[in-house]
Amino acid sequence: MGIRKLSRAVRVIVLLVLIASGFAISHSTHVRAQTSLTIVTDWAPYGAHGPLFLAAQKGWFKDAGLDVTILDGKGSASSLQLLGAEKADVAFVQLSTMAAAVDKGLPVISVAGFVRSGDNGVIVPQNSPIMSAKDFSGKRIIYPSGSASASLMDAFFRVSGVPRASINLIGVDPSALASTYVAGDVDGAVTTVAYLEPMISDKRPSRPIYFADGGLIVPSFGLVVRRADETAKGAMLAKFVAANVGAWKYVMEDHVAEAIDAIIAQRPMERLDRNVITSQLNLYLKLVDTPATAGMAPGWQDEGDWSRAIAALENAGIVKPGSAPSTYYTNRFVSKQ
Repeated sequence: MGIRKLSRAVRVIVLLVLIASGFAISHSTHVRAQTSLTIVTDWAPYGAHGPLFLAAQKGWFKDAGLDVTILDGKGSASSLQLLGAEKADVAFVQLSTMAAAVDKGLPVISVAGFVRSGDNGVIVPQNSPIMSAKDFSGKRIIYPSGSASASLMDAFFRVSGVPRASINLIGVDPSALASTYVAGDVDGAVTTVAYLEPMISDKRPSRPIYFADGGLIVPSFGLVVRRADETAKGAMLAKFVAANVGAWKYVMEDHVAEAIDAIIAQRPMERLDRNVITSQLNLYLKLVDTPATAGMAPGWQDEGDWSRAIAALENAGIVKPGSAPSTYYTNRFVSKQ
């Protein structure tokens, strides 16, 4: 009788072990079905990141079998270093900064360009007499030291026929750019216009003079990966890029508010100003297209645009002469329409 009870108890224990094992196997299989991917952005959350955060919030990455982690960056150059060191799989960065890194030997490539018209320029007060680059002569202009905007600044003035020596250019730490400009002791600030202008508009109403207005057209933000991963992780990247393209399309169809909600929901400790990041995103959406990409799918990059960008970057001394567009971008993961 005791033996019979014992054997029954053993059978129950074995059954429980098998059930638990089955659950563990089932659970681990579910985890394996989600491929992990890490993306690092260029900076702490702001408007341009809306589509990325929306794709995460809506579950579009998970629907594609991806477990995506979004890291906040500390500048495009820093984020590219993390990408090169394999601390991230993808970087959302300024493509002019990427081009400079490629020129220096970093084996990365743009797989999607979302802000295809350059966002770099100079903001000036609304009532300023400055209307074009030629009006900067004799003016005090600040710029963020070490930034992509600063790298393109000299080329902008050169293309516009304005001697650098005729302008009082003052380098400041990027973190002090906004406060220095708002203080009112300078005539303008070199910056990524769509990022900074909404942050200071209520303190010093301003308007932009884009570098592109002077003929210096360089693509802005896009997704960048390591060249080796273009093939090695091609299937994963195809899903990730497709989800981002879909998110940008969705946001462009009058869903800006949802994108802003997604950023705020996923970064509650940042105390983000909804009005500021909404204005940022709306400004970036105006810079999605160039004449060559009008009507094309978000993310698709035009060879002619890149050829012109390369010429501008060569003129700026950011890349050496002789490189081809294919050095910097691919449309492998993005359809034209």
